[in-house]
Amino acid sequence: MRRGKPLNLGQTIKSYILWTHPRGGLHYDVMVTIILAFIFLTPRSVFKDSPNYLRLHPNEVVVRSDGTSAFVYEMSASGVASDPDTQQALKKALDQIAGDVEITRYEPLRDNSGKINGYRVWAHRQ
Repeated sequence: MRRGKPLNLGQTIKSYILWTHPRGGLHYDVMVTIILAFIFLTPRSVFKDSPNYLRLHPNEVVVRSDGTSAFVYEMSASGVASDPDTQQALKKALDQIAGDVEITRYEPLRDNSGKINGYRVWAHRQ
């Protein structure tokens, strides 16, 4: 690229893709701004990374501490037996993993269509 010669739109786009602008220049700053805007302004739902989206293997359970003596378990809905009493089915599934626990609360995790694809369960040992 020569200095002083104006770039047409096609050449500008090509130079952005090939990242040919020197650091500290106007075009470099524009490219960095576009990248940062993409990172910070893109909604989480685009990446299916919202708090209520869960894609786990049926046998996989994610366990986190909630900061107290309780734990938060996230599990796939297919790993929970179908039972009219959801809390009892969740307790059966957790008992196999964590032993005898008491469930304090739970919430279903839904995909974008509203279908339940997992559960988030707060429980502690008895």
